[in-house]
Amino acid sequence: MKEEGSVRVDSLRHGLFAFLRQKQWWYFEGLDTEQGLYFVFLALELAPLSYVALKVIDYRNGLRWTEEHQGRFRAAPGDRVDVTAEGVWGHVRFSGQAESQWEIDVKTRDVVAKLIQKPQAERHRNWLLTRHIDYTITQFIMNRTEGNIQISGKERPFQGYGYHEHNWGVQPRHSRASWLHYWAPDMAGIVLDCHYDAGVAHHYTYFWRNGQGSYLSSPAQFTFHPSDLTTPWAIMSPDLELHIKPIYTHRTRVKLPPVLAYINIDYYEQLVEVRGAATLHGEQIQIDGMGKYDHNFNAW
Repeated sequence: MKEEGSVRVDSLRHGLFAFLRQKQWWYFEGLDTEQGLYFVFLALELAPLSYVALKVIDYRNGLRWTEEHQGRFRAAPGDRVDVTAEGVWGHVRFSGQAESQWEIDVKTRDVVAKLIQKPQAERHRNWLLTRHIDYTITQFIMNRTEGNIQISGKERPFQGYGYHEHNWGVQPRHSRASWLHYWAPDMAGIVLDCHYDAGVAHHYTYFWRNGQGSYLSSPAQFTFHPSDLTTPWAIMSPDLELHIKPIYTHRTRVKLPPVLAYINIDYYEQLVEVRGAATLHGEQIQIDGMGKYDHNFNAW
């Protein structure tokens, strides 16, 4: 599919030093509700250093494996994903395309993964263009994931939901975002509420069900607050009411490079149970699933 490979935009139209704000990433997630396993594998291109993050969570047992590695990686242009990051720590490889499947190959000291993801929903694409920003989001919000994950020498089968995104462009230096994506049988959704430099708003609520994607009212209100990480909270809009119950919460700080950091990412992540309802064309649709919530405050 077009734009799955590396994409560049003309940063000069957004300022002489806008190349420092040019970012691109490939991101795969999976959730196996039977095994109680969740993973995120990320390859992020940015200045001055690129970054790879690997995360596996056994949320039933409260266990978390995470790795972060800095350095350049190879990302080929074209109509397919072709990304390779490697070093003394191991390797991460993403390959494939939406018309067939993506392959995920990870090998480090503690985590080995051989997985495939197959999209079940069409690509969702969203674009923000302002004087200082040229940013494209592409998301596949309902995938099927199959394969195996080996954690600290113990191999676990994996079969469940998947999510993939490829985003690129000239982004702002600062952002504050709340976003949830969730899965349920035959449906999935994304709720985003973000503000960039100088108060530029970027928000949408996207709902996919039985092969059809639709937008709901936006922005939605998030009642989450980082001072209270265990209490259930909610997302509300005129046609969406979601009640969120945290089942695993973690805060992460990322500074790149470690000394005199130019990139400073501060985010909270929650694996959550999601229950509620969406109203679409006058029909109330019940939602009962699981998802991932991020609350971040970034200088990048």
